[in-house]
Amino acid sequence: MAEETTKSRVSVEEISKLVNSMPGLGWAAWPDGEFVCHSRTMEEHVGVSTSELASRQPNGDFAWKDTLHPEDYERLSQSWMEAVRSQRTYDVSHRVKTANGEFRWLRSTAKAQLDDSGNVLFWLGTSIDIHDAVMAMEASFEREKGMRALIDTVPAPIWSTDAKGEPTAINRALADQTGISIRDLDRGDRTVLAEAIFQAIHPDDRAMVQDALMRSFSSGDGFKLKYRQRRADGRYGWISGEAQPLRDDEGEITRWFGVCHDIDEEVATQLVLAEREARLALIVNTMPGLVWASSAEGMPTYFSKRLQEWAGIDIGDLVRAGQDLLSSAVELTVHEEDRADVEATMRRSYRTGEPWHHRFRQRHADGAWRWVEARMEPLRDEDGAIIEWYGLELDVDNEVRSQESLRIAQERLTRAAQYAGMAELSASIAHEVSQPLAAVVVGSDACRRWLEMSPPNIERAILSSENVVRDANIASEVVRRIRALFQHKSESREIVDINDLILRVQDLIGEEMTASGIRLNLDLDGAMPSVRIDSVQIQQVLVNLVRNAAEAVAQHGGPSRSVAVRAAVVRQDIVVKVTDSGGGIEDLERIFTPFFSTKDNGMGMGLAICQSIVSSHGGKLWAENTGEGARLSFSLPIGEALHSN
Repeated sequence: MAEETTKSRVSVEEISKLVNSMPGLGWAAWPDGEFVCHSRTMEEHVGVSTSELASRQPNGDFAWKDTLHPEDYERLSQSWMEAVRSQRTYDVSHRVKTANGEFRWLRSTAKAQLDDSGNVLFWLGTSIDIHDAVMAMEASFEREKGMRALIDTVPAPIWSTDAKGEPTAINRALADQTGISIRDLDRGDRTVLAEAIFQAIHPDDRAMVQDALMRSFSSGDGFKLKYRQRRADGRYGWISGEAQPLRDDEGEITRWFGVCHDIDEEVATQLVLAEREARLALIVNTMPGLVWASSAEGMPTYFSKRLQEWAGIDIGDLVRAGQDLLSSAVELTVHEEDRADVEATMRRSYRTGEPWHHRFRQRHADGAWRWVEARMEPLRDEDGAIIEWYGLELDVDNEVRSQESLRIAQERLTRAAQYAGMAELSASIAHEVSQPLAAVVVGSDACRRWLEMSPPNIERAILSSENVVRDANIASEVVRRIRALFQHKSESREIVDINDLILRVQDLIGEEMTASGIRLNLDLDGAMPSVRIDSVQIQQVLVNLVRNAAEAVAQHGGPSRSVAVRAAVVRQDIVVKVTDSGGGIEDLERIFTPFFSTKDNGMGMGLAICQSIVSSHGGKLWAENTGEGARLSFSLPIGEALHSN
């Protein structure tokens, strides 16, 4: 994908135009090392077109293998792929077969061309014909003066030693870079090698460089090391030093040749990146939250120091036989009642790419279970593909427990108010009913006395009986008004959207349920018609049913710990169903009976009141068991006028 993106940003035509504008023998390659093109001068030099070099040979070798000397291909291909992997400057000498069939020495160098983000767009290379120089070097191999003149022509910092490792030459590029010459190294009190190391190498790196060089000179193995070298202006800069032995026909080492690649900018960039990473790690580990990271597939890859200390585990603790890291993390840290839900919702987010937000109980380092609120967001690349997930947890245990304490206090206050209200209602009933009942008694007694007279006073008895009827009707009216008050009858009805009413109930008690670890799931029909109802009364019914369901789940619920509210149109009615996982109802026949309660501290009036309210709206309230819990449903007639709208 990265290669295709690069190729789409830089066309072959653009690269070809750039290559042909370069002096000398130019060429270019893609970020992965595959050949792009070479200049017209290179094509004329080797007699092979760009198209012939654009693909690999059947055995996987580069197509340009046939343009090289057979002894040079393996060395060049390895050096080239190493440069591609490390993004370092490619610099190598080799023999190439020219258009007339002869082999000539070239020095090929290439450097990665980067975009603003530091990504490789392509490699740009050039080759210099050094055949004559190499031939001259071989011809004058034994003449030290000729050797020094030759390596001075190479525009790279080069040094040479004899077979034992004593310096014999420093070319002009290296002398300009360090400000020293071979003459400066002949002091007499030290060997030339020791003096070169003393003058050119940073004091902290001298012993390391000397030991590495001596091992190479002794074993005959190549030398390669990064160290700090003094520059002509006195400052020290990072270089990558390399050296290889030159052997005669019998394999004996006759010379050592080394090169000093300037990598100071590269190291400085790496140091800046390292400082940024250290600063980021410091910020993550000191922020007031628990941070983690996961792979694109959802496997944990990083726990912040604060999270490790809070939970008492690290990534290594998650490796368990037969389990992936996510399942292991959930099993080790999440409360058993929350595990299934936490893992299922996390895996769904990993599949869909949607952010994740959850509240659950997690094990603290001291073994206690504490409530945490967790969020997780994906990091995406330019194409929208998820690279990594980042998560943040906050310890909200004190908040949850405070909310629970507040809820309990509110319930106690409400219950106390109910008791007080019942006492006031009882006093009111006694006061209002006692007077007409007393009048009924008095009238009845008077009627009896008029009838017992001799002769009976029929006229007075009739008048007393009429008074009895009057006072009895007054008592009946008092009872009717009290009953209407008890049933919350009201004529103030309005057109209401049941979905909005259910959402209002969710706002009222959703946080209370979340604090108890209970989820409220809504399934609402978006095409629901409106109905004319007393919204306060129906809201009271919904709150009562949902709260009863939540209390049943809290007492008897299984691992799902959820309450579902579903609203839909069934024929000419709107039907609302409240389903819980609380174990079911033992006595379905009596639950709507006043003063019957399955709760230890219940008054037994809630469902009776709900039934009265629903009935007053022309609907019906009923209950049933589902196998996992109970379902209470009520219906409300839509009405012809509203249904047609």
